[in-house]
Amino acid sequence: MIISELKIGLLAALLFFGLISHAQPVGYYNGTEGKTGDELKNALNQIISHHVDFGYTFTKYVINYSDADPDNPNNVILFYSQTSRDASNYGSGGDYINREHVWAKSHGGFTNLLPMYTDCQNLRPADASVNEDRSNKDFDIVQPGGQQDAEATECYYTDSTWEPGPMTKGQVARILFYMATRYEGNNGELDLKLVRHNNTYPFPEHGNLDALLKWNKEYPPTAFERRRNERLYRIQQNRNPFVDHPEFADFIWNNKTPDDISFSSFSMNPEYPTPRDQVSISVDITGEKTVNQVSLNWGKTDAATDNQMAMQASGNTYSSTIQPANYQPGDLIYMTVEAQTADSTYSWRGTYQFPEKMEAASITPISDVQSTGDASPMVGQEVTIAGRVTANFDYSFYLQTNDATRSGINVYNTLFRGKPGDSLVVRGTISEYNNLTEIGDINYTYNFHDQKEVSSTTLTSADLNEDYEGMLVTLKNVHFEKAGQTMNANTSFTFTDSNGSGVIFISSGSRLMGKPLPTYNVDLTGIVEQYKNTYQLIPRNMDDLKLATDVSISKQPQVNVYPNPVHDILHINSPKPMKQVSIYNLNGQRIMTLKSHQKQIETSTLNPGVYVLEFIDANNLPGRTKFIKQ
Repeated sequence: MIISELKIGLLAALLFFGLISHAQPVGYYNGTEGKTGDELKNALNQIISHHVDFGYTFTKYVINYSDADPDNPNNVILFYSQTSRDASNYGSGGDYINREHVWAKSHGGFTNLLPMYTDCQNLRPADASVNEDRSNKDFDIVQPGGQQDAEATECYYTDSTWEPGPMTKGQVARILFYMATRYEGNNGELDLKLVRHNNTYPFPEHGNLDALLKWNKEYPPTAFERRRNERLYRIQQNRNPFVDHPEFADFIWNNKTPDDISFSSFSMNPEYPTPRDQVSISVDITGEKTVNQVSLNWGKTDAATDNQMAMQASGNTYSSTIQPANYQPGDLIYMTVEAQTADSTYSWRGTYQFPEKMEAASITPISDVQSTGDASPMVGQEVTIAGRVTANFDYSFYLQTNDATRSGINVYNTLFRGKPGDSLVVRGTISEYNNLTEIGDINYTYNFHDQKEVSSTTLTSADLNEDYEGMLVTLKNVHFEKAGQTMNANTSFTFTDSNGSGVIFISSGSRLMGKPLPTYNVDLTGIVEQYKNTYQLIPRNMDDLKLATDVSISKQPQVNVYPNPVHDILHINSPKPMKQVSIYNLNGQRIMTLKSHQKQIETSTLNPGVYVLEFIDANNLPGRTKFIKQ
């Protein structure tokens, strides 16, 4: 059950507050104070992981927004050359735009491996020919020496290293810091590492760390880089911590400590103020140095100093109350707390986007939009709805209010969204597309970030009808007609359960594309969609195809592989005969099929990374185990 109803307190907030987009919570980095090394890195990983991800095709729409030219929103700023170009000009070679993986995708071999491959914090628009020159080179200091790039003339390179220009040196460093922090080998992802040497291909490494730390200090974040971080947070729902706090890099990789001054418990009251409200800002400041004065700066631009107020001390807690003037709903306010000691000034940042205030009666229940018929009676009307995110796809996401019938809906064609379980307010226009009720032309989105566990409603294939359109459901003990076949894009696959049959649909951006249909019975979860006269299920990822709960886990065949990690030869130890053995990468692509009696695998040809050995025993029971190729 998702929630029986939105709780009264939460509903009140949902009814009265909304944002055009999403801003960094003031306390986003609470819990990182005083930490260094791996402890800080792990704390940041917990904050920025599990972001909203997209298929590769869709990422160009994300970076066209995140990297838009401030003087011409139809253009993007190309990364290494820092020139402006028409954002529709994507292609291969010449002056076309490429999506540059700053952490080269060949360093670890994560092509098509989501979310790493499509993480837009790592993707920048770049001139195609410049991108070819950079290739997968490590980053390091090349000058004096090296070859000057013909187009990105401030960049220099050798056969193995690339030195970006002054406008991108710091950005490169902070992107690589992000990647090495975001991807720690969890959830089937690679463990990316920064090293103090070059020639790191094909390992999941990038160099040179010493140069990156130097550039991070010498070239601090610009207003454009901070704007980009804000924009990506609105879409992916995670930030690059090293743009917000470049000092984190020295705390993690350069043996520096935050002993002098530490900020914690950064908060704002009320939590969601509207323009013209009085706002109380407070923060705890501790450390070895004596703090002489603490002030709060705020304004409409990054690092604004046009408004300043002294913060009053109560023990280690400093606070002040402000009433920002001349702000409208949707405006972003930048806040910086500065603590001055005898010899230094220390700062901590936060941002907030002011909401639009609305009347409770302006929220339309999703059940009213869906109504009781086959089509919505509100087609063509602009409405504001509220619910929890149940699924994210490239061009749409789904909201649902509870587990009652007709409580889910498709939100179409918007960059701004939330993670599953987030509470959102959305305004747009109702339409019917091939009999699927949608809300599109979105002009208002607010993410309350109040995550709750999202559960599904258990049905059978006979229940897939208009009552559950747009809702998250689960069908038990399902078998696929073409078990073992690869799930290709824009293809439907038939399944059966005890009450009949149905279909799942795999779109071009599906996280299941290229993966095999399970050869065993599964409990199938997904969103009920309608396409013309067919009700189909849309799974979100492979976790939605779980081994059926009526199959005893204890009956699964047990297979051990060793050594793990492996360099050249992987040994398989199986107490029972196996009739089918395959190896897949983490993108679900079958790498090799083994003979049933084969007990050793030559792995020297595999790229470094994580792989899945999938097998079926003589009793047709499935099993899987992972191994790491070094």
